[in-house]
Amino acid sequence: MSVNIDVHRNQGDLLREYIDVTVIGGGQPGLAAAHTLLCRGLRPVALEASDRTAGSWPRYYDSLTLFSPARYSSLPGLPFPGVDRDRYPHRDEAVASLTAHADRLNAEVRTGCRVSAVRRDDGAFAVEPGEGGRLSARAGVAASGAFGRPHRPALPGLEEFTGQLLHAVGYRSPAPLTGRRAVVIGAGNSAVQIAAELAQTARVTLATVGR
Repeated sequence: MSVNIDVHRNQGDLLREYIDVTVIGGGQPGLAAAHTLLCRGLRPVALEASDRTAGSWPRYYDSLTLFSPARYSSLPGLPFPGVDRDRYPHRDEAVASLTAHADRLNAEVRTGCRVSAVRRDDGAFAVEPGEGGRLSARAGVAASGAFGRPHRPALPGLEEFTGQLLHAVGYRSPAPLTGRRAVVIGAGNSAVQIAAELAQTARVTLATVGR
């Protein structure tokens, strides 16, 4: 559902919209922030770079399951769907839940809108969505996450490494690594889940700093 937004043209003839709060990101944190802002009487507009209101979830690896049960995976104002509250939902369930939450949210969520810059401008924040025009907001919330810019440490020896180097962002399924030897670096939730899946069809070592 759209909200009322004041639209003006400035001296540079750029279309400018004046809103309460800009939320950068239409995924899990962005939708939760928009809901909270609505509850406080503000009018947020969420800007999502991808083509759907589910953030990065549709691009996660195929077998991903949530790391907490459904009963603890709800967003503000919308319980996680399903009867079994103790199950660990699949990635696609999370996508469906986020989409449903965005549909019910009484705030505007604009997809395909990648923010290129945020600047201070005469006591407000000038937000440039990237497709022309400008939003002027009293406040802004950064809720874009880090999936689009994964951290790839400069490990010694990478220049001479002749094998395949894959970040978790680029991992989808174990099929391309079947029968090969793989070293999974890290011991977080994603690393352990990927390592366990790979171990069914490949020789896997899990490397971690801690015990």
